[in-house]
Amino acid sequence: MPAWVLTALALLVVATTAVVAGHRAAAPTPVVRAAPELPVAAASVPVVRRETVSRSADRTRGRSVKRAATLVRKPRPDLPVASSNAAETIAAATSSTSNVPGHCLNWSREQADIPSRYTDAATAWEHARGRHAADPTPPKGAAVYWVGGSNGYGHIAISLGNGLVRSSDAGGAGVVATVPLRQLTQEWHLTYAGWADSINGYTIPGVAST
Repeated sequence: MPAWVLTALALLVVATTAVVAGHRAAAPTPVVRAAPELPVAAASVPVVRRETVSRSADRTRGRSVKRAATLVRKPRPDLPVASSNAAETIAAATSSTSNVPGHCLNWSREQADIPSRYTDAATAWEHARGRHAADPTPPKGAAVYWVGGSNGYGHIAISLGNGLVRSSDAGGAGVVATVPLRQLTQEWHLTYAGWADSINGYTIPGVAST
């Protein structure tokens, strides 16, 4: 190979090497940045998340919830029942022939085996249960009441039905007799009050059906 060719090739190699070296020198060196470090205090304290609480829960917190008390109704006690029913009361009244004068209430309640309570017939009528005021046809075994009289004590007798009553003092002082209801009203100048199925708070069983 001629000497000038070798010289040209050598120059080409040198030039190429210089260009490559210059390009590498001109290329920027990538900068690697380190991640910022957290402060020591922040890095060591754990993050605590607060639970979400509704506002309604905050309002009721610390306050006792009052619930409406259940209303318990007490059962209404039934009226006491006499020992004798209507038929037995009639039988006892019919067989009775005498009484302590002026004690109509005591005599009438004893026919139905009812204990003592009120002092006179007018008071017993005032507190009677199952009253039928001014009814002129009391059923058998019912207690028949009057009010008024000279002392305001009234009167009480036992109905035999059909407008008849069995009454103390009806045959005279201390004598029990059967008389029409209206006779006592007229002759004794009493005001007929009515009838009831009870005396002194005790119901006489079977009055309405007898």
